[in-house]
Amino acid sequence: MKRFALVFALVLVLAISAGAEDFGKFTADVPAGWTTTQNGPTTIFTKNDNTSSLSITVDETGGATLEQLADAFVDAFKNSGSFTDFTKPEKGEDGSITFDMKTTNGVVSNCMITSEDGKYLLVVVTGAENGGEDLVNIMNSIKEK
Repeated sequence: MKRFALVFALVLVLAISAGAEDFGKFTADVPAGWTTTQNGPTTIFTKNDNTSSLSITVDETGGATLEQLADAFVDAFKNSGSFTDFTKPEKGEDGSITFDMKTTNGVVSNCMITSEDGKYLLVVVTGAENGGEDLVNIMNSIKEK
């Protein structure tokens, strides 16, 4: 789990990238073979063969603590009916909270939530083993606006 948290710490290192697409609160590169959709504050990067995805949500905390937000997201994911087998949310040394869940098809999704200055960042990676360098490149290209 520590390794997962360290990988997603890259999301917090917001690098400038040429040719980045604008997603409202941040910009990021979209690799060839991937598409994006937006649903409110959430941007979803999906590999065109549907074997991997990256969901990034940036929004206001509304005064909720990180723990309350994590619990609310776990409940929402449980209630969606798309996910099963949740791990208990764990707070890492960096202050972020991570948890894992499985899709109903048995694919693992790794989740990380962190907050700063009244905003939270929720990252959900599904099928990470199929996203390879593209996932890393997307995360490294993220720049907060």
